[in-house]
Amino acid sequence: MTHTDTIAAIATPYGTASTGMIRVSGPMAGEFGRQLFRPSRDGCAWQSHRLYHGDILAADGMTVLDEALVTLMRAPHSFTGEDVLEISCHGNPLILESILERLMELGCRPARPGEFTQRAFLNGRMDLSQAEALATLISAQSGKARRIGLAQLKGSLGQRIDELRASLIDALAIMEALIDFGDDVRPEDAPVPAGQIAVAITEIENLLSTYRQAKFLTSDLEAVIIGKPNAGKSSLLNALAGKKKAIVTDIPGTTRDLITETIGINGRSVRLTDTAGLRKPQDIIEKEGIGLVKESIVQADVLIIVLDGSTPLTKEDTDILEQNKSAARKSIIAINKTDLPPAWASHELTAQFSGDFDVLNISAKFGAGLDELKNKLASLAGPDDNQDGSVVITQLRHKLSLEKALAGITAASECLQTGQSPEFAAFELRVAIDALDEITGKVIQDDVLDKIFSTFCIGK
Repeated sequence: MTHTDTIAAIATPYGTASTGMIRVSGPMAGEFGRQLFRPSRDGCAWQSHRLYHGDILAADGMTVLDEALVTLMRAPHSFTGEDVLEISCHGNPLILESILERLMELGCRPARPGEFTQRAFLNGRMDLSQAEALATLISAQSGKARRIGLAQLKGSLGQRIDELRASLIDALAIMEALIDFGDDVRPEDAPVPAGQIAVAITEIENLLSTYRQAKFLTSDLEAVIIGKPNAGKSSLLNALAGKKKAIVTDIPGTTRDLITETIGINGRSVRLTDTAGLRKPQDIIEKEGIGLVKESIVQADVLIIVLDGSTPLTKEDTDILEQNKSAARKSIIAINKTDLPPAWASHELTAQFSGDFDVLNISAKFGAGLDELKNKLASLAGPDDNQDGSVVITQLRHKLSLEKALAGITAASECLQTGQSPEFAAFELRVAIDALDEITGKVIQDDVLDKIFSTFCIGK
C-alpha cells in the first residue's frame, strides 16, 4: 500500500533527556531530510542505513536548531516499508518541538497514535499479531512479558496461525472437490478430511488454554486488600511496597480512597490496592469509599482478606469471608498481628469456612510471613516461565477469534459425522478460516484496525 503523505512524530517519551528521536515516514522523508539537515562533511551521499553527523537548520537555512545524527532508511528496507528518516538530537523538549515544527513547515503531517506501526502492517512488513506484540513488548512490566512479546513480534503466533490455516484450507479443498465431483466418486471412496479437522480442534484448544496464565505474564495481577477497619490493610500495603504509601493510624476508617502500588515479585508484576475498611459506613465519605471497594473486588484477580489475629473474630470478619468464599477469583486469608498474643487459632477459621482460601499467618509490622505471601501471589500470576517456548495468546481479540474458529471447525466436524452435504461443512470451514485471518489481519474491518492502533503511543 502506497501513502502519498509523509508523517512525523517525536518517538521518545516527553521530558528532558540526553537524547531524543524524531521519526519521519513517507515518500518525501529523504527530500525533507536534505532540506533541514546540513552534513558536517561535504558531499553527503545519503546512502541508506548510514549515520550522518551535522546540524538541523531553521527555515532561513542559517540558524542552527541543534546538532544531530541523521539516518535515512530507504523503502522497502525500513520499519514501515517506506522511506524513513530518523533524527537523533538532544533530548530537550524545546529542541524536539522546534525540529518537529520545521518538518511541519516542510510539509509533514503529524502522525496519529500507532500510525508508523499501522503503515508497517499495511505495507506487509508484519502481520497484525506482530503489530500487537510490539505494543505488548513496549509496555512489558516483567522479563517474562518481554519474552512473550518478543516471540510474538518475531512471528511465533502468526506462524502457528498460518499453519492452522493451511491445514484447514487443505480440508476445505477436499470438501470443494466433493461438491464439484461428488457424483463421480462412490461414497466409500470419498476422501474425508476428518484427520486435519481433529488436529485443528486440538491445536486451537491448546492455544486457548494458554490465555489465562499468559495474560497474567503480560499484564499486572490485580491483588485487592480487603478487611474490616484496623485489621492492618494499610500496614500490609506499605510492607509489601517497601515504602509508606498509605497512612497508618489506630483510628478506624483512616483509609477512604483506593491506594495502589505496583510491585515486582519473582519477575511478575502485581498491582496492589489498599481499600477502605468494610463495615457499616459512618458518614457519606466512608460510604463512597466502601462503594469503591466493592467495585475493585469485582475487577480483582486475587483478594487478600486481612484479619486481626489478636482480637476475636467479629461479624464484620465473618461477613467478608462469607461474601467472598464462593467467588471465582482466588482468595488469600492473611491473619495479621501474629506478633501479638493470638485470640483464636487458624484451624477454627478453616473449620468454619470451606471456601477456596489459602491461610497465611503474617505480621505486617515486623515482616513475618510476607515472603510466603509474595510467593503465593507470584504463583497465582502464572508459571515461572514459558520454558518449552510454546506459543501463547495474550490478547482478548485473539481469544475471541480462536473461539469463533473452534466453533466453525467443530460444526464442520459434526456435519461430516452426521453425513450432511459437503456444502455445509465447507461453509463452516470458511467461517473458521476467516476467524483465523482476523488474528493475522488477512481479514479485518477498518474500524477494528483503527481501534487497535489507536491504543499505541504517538511515534510508534
